[in-house]
Amino acid sequence: MAHTRVRTAARPRAHRSSVERVHRLLSSFDYEHKRLSLSDLSRRANLPLSTTHRMVTELLELGMLERDQHHLLSIGVELWKLGLLTPQTYGIQRVALPFMQDLYATTGLPIHLGIPEGDTVTVVESLRPHGRGQERPRIGQRDPLHSCAVGSALLAFSDTDFQERYLTRLEGRDQPYTPAPETIRRDLAKTRANGYAVNTIKTAPDLALGAPVLDRTCRPIGAVSIVVPEGTPTPPYGHLIRNTARAVQRTARDQGIA
Repeated sequence: MAHTRVRTAARPRAHRSSVERVHRLLSSFDYEHKRLSLSDLSRRANLPLSTTHRMVTELLELGMLERDQHHLLSIGVELWKLGLLTPQTYGIQRVALPFMQDLYATTGLPIHLGIPEGDTVTVVESLRPHGRGQERPRIGQRDPLHSCAVGSALLAFSDTDFQERYLTRLEGRDQPYTPAPETIRRDLAKTRANGYAVNTIKTAPDLALGAPVLDRTCRPIGAVSIVVPEGTPTPPYGHLIRNTARAVQRTARDQGIA
């Protein structure tokens, strides 16, 4: 019996190790590295080439990876289909998209939707005019909360304990485009007072304005933002993005999503 218990206890550790390796492989792909050779994937995942080859073979068979005519690997359709089922993104994205489309049709300016993930915000929907080049953000992109309008809106309406832990972790960091915690605190207070955030860290010289979508307990479950050209008066667009976020919020609550 003792021997059996030892074997049973060892299985979860081996399983976690296998899942971690798959995660490292899949996380090696990003917008700058959409296609990778086997050797590049092995290097970026920090896994032995033999291990990478074995795992890639299985992932190709499952459709979670694909290989093109040049033998370069990319994320497969099966993985994309699984990602579409994520409740945290699908529900809020489905509700928000019609309101985002209305705002985009009215203004012709970039509109984005983000959801919180710990200390970061992940963009799950983005509408933008043609010809805007590499303007941030892209769908699936993650950024620190304080560094963009959707993140600032989420942070401002998070509970004070979370805010303080977040700002404490920023203290002493010598990172570019990171304001002092005292500056961020003032900005968060202004965001709560106005109902929308103003942020230029990622968009300068343009302005990004973001407003939160809150659930019934007033916890932020998402945020919508608009990017306006430099020199544009802030309040009119602030009110627009705030009203859009509140319309998403009402619908999400009515549908039991928030």
